[in-house]
Amino acid sequence: MIKEKILITGANGFIGTFLVEEALKRGLEVYAAIRKNSNISSIKDLNITFLEFDYMDVNQMSSFFTKYQFTYVIHNAGVTKSPDPGEYLRVNRDYLINVIEAIRKSGITLKKFLFVSSLAATGPADFQKNGILSQDVIPYPVTYYGKSKLEAEIYLTQQRDIPFLIIRPTAVYGPGEKDLLNVFQMINRRIELNAGFLPQHLTFIYVKDLARLMILAIFSPYKHKAYFATDGHVYTGDAFSGFIRESLNKRTFKIRLPIPVIKLVAFVSEKAAGIWDSYPPLNIDKVNEIKARNWKCDVLDLETELEFKAEYDLTKGIPETVQWYKDNKWLR
Repeated sequence: MIKEKILITGANGFIGTFLVEEALKRGLEVYAAIRKNSNISSIKDLNITFLEFDYMDVNQMSSFFTKYQFTYVIHNAGVTKSPDPGEYLRVNRDYLINVIEAIRKSGITLKKFLFVSSLAATGPADFQKNGILSQDVIPYPVTYYGKSKLEAEIYLTQQRDIPFLIIRPTAVYGPGEKDLLNVFQMINRRIELNAGFLPQHLTFIYVKDLARLMILAIFSPYKHKAYFATDGHVYTGDAFSGFIRESLNKRTFKIRLPIPVIKLVAFVSEKAAGIWDSYPPLNIDKVNEIKARNWKCDVLDLETELEFKAEYDLTKGIPETVQWYKDNKWLR
């Protein structure tokens, strides 16, 4: 039996690694699109084919599509933090445009094209009258990252000849995740920071659940729509920290910081990181998401259409994540 072929861009990243593993489990022939000099240590031993993509070269990418005749494409490549707002647009929007043009130029017929967007493209539910993000809301992204993902979505929704779906993950956590790692590390040092004085309503999805959801989506009969991706639960910020604290078996000193203080810390972090030509997870742009109070989403269609139900909530996902961090010496 001939296996169906799937191309996964950004295959060597945090989410991409789990996508590759899930696609292999489902019997697909996996092709990993990577950039030159990418670190492929997380997937180098898997039974997959590596393709070095130049996302600015439509002709080069088109030749790959013509040669390999993929059945599915998951476009997962992107940038989540950058000191340059233009970098978000170049990578998150323009790369997508070029990939679509390469697909058209090749003349191949896909069963499904899945774009990995973000809840940040819609923005928090703080600005929605009914206090929840649903398919008919007017997007209100509050970061450059979110705005770039929204622009990519707007472009894609106009390409009706492409059988696309859009997945908008909320905060993704799990083994190998780095942006939330600092929260785990601080609690491990017995410091528990909370942002602002009003309650927060947060949503999460475990990376293994997200990968499974995306593979379910490409096999589904649906196209030309978007899905929010969460585990179906809503948590408070205090609860998230509490699950980490319990998993680490730590007592913590709790500090609640006003948003202006967090913004000042982010400013200092940016300046300090700039000395070493890096960009910290806590930056001024990110504060716009941190100060949001509500990230509730309507995810009923995940179950009714994609037959997806999360296997992990925070009570199961946090301990598994903590154990991985410890095993890999990210927590000591």
